[in-house]
Amino acid sequence: ITVYATVIAALALAGIYLSSLSNSSSGGGSNNVADITTSSEEVSPRTALTQGLSAMRSSSGGSSVTKNKEELDEEDADPLKITQGSVTYGENKKGLPYYHCGPLPSHDNPDLTELVLLHGAAFTKEHWKTSGILDMLCEINNEEDEGNLSITALELTVKADGKELVSAFDALVSHDIFSGHAATFVSPSASGKAIISLAEIADDEQQQQQQQLTRILKAWITVASGAVLGASDSTLLQYKLAKIPILAIHGDQDHAGKSVTEKLKDLNDAKGVELEGRHPVYMDSPEEFVSEIMQFLDEEGL
Repeated sequence: ITVYATVIAALALAGIYLSSLSNSSSGGGSNNVADITTSSEEVSPRTALTQGLSAMRSSSGGSSVTKNKEELDEEDADPLKITQGSVTYGENKKGLPYYHCGPLPSHDNPDLTELVLLHGAAFTKEHWKTSGILDMLCEINNEEDEGNLSITALELTVKADGKELVSAFDALVSHDIFSGHAATFVSPSASGKAIISLAEIADDEQQQQQQQLTRILKAWITVASGAVLGASDSTLLQYKLAKIPILAIHGDQDHAGKSVTEKLKDLNDAKGVELEGRHPVYMDSPEEFVSEIMQFLDEEGL
């Protein structure tokens, strides 16, 4: 059983248990916790995760703790706590605000799994928090005593290209937010431009520049990134040549998003997933979205 499979099972039990407590306190349902394990109906990992997350969020009122990075010392480092901070990057010293939860890079945790959340043109990093997605990812990490999932939501402009993404990445490494190892990036909609630009650099430049793609990107989770449709086949094939796994997600009401998924499936053998919702499907189906992310990380051994 893998770490994430264990987490899914734990969330399912936690969700059912919390639901039973809620029913008991309101006068409904059984008071016997053992009763919750006697059902013969099989629950899929995806459903189990969704139910567990829903119950956990309901029991906690959907709230989370946000602190500045400086407020947390090593002894106070709780993966469930969301810290916020900012770094500067590039020649113009642009500010890059971020949210972070989970362990920070250290010699004691060389196998850190780093998940980076970008945002679409109509959104900001705040939407990862207000949607509950950031909370859910942090809660999953907190289920493991030695959780190794590090999540960072960035306020990186959707106008950023590959070179700007590299500069921002290196700044976060220098401030010990990122380890310096390649990370898994989630790029909804317009934020996919930076990821595509990385591949364009790899397609056009010499070997040294091609290595930038694999230095930054370990895996890619794209949510209807329109830049895919305008990219050449040779650019998109850079991910396949670099053996970078791709999860392509779109909403069932988003025809352009479906075209993105189909193109990446055809050229890159990407895993394609359709969820219920519009173009920003992660906002319409946040729990299912988190479930697909965790399943992808598990399947790819990330």
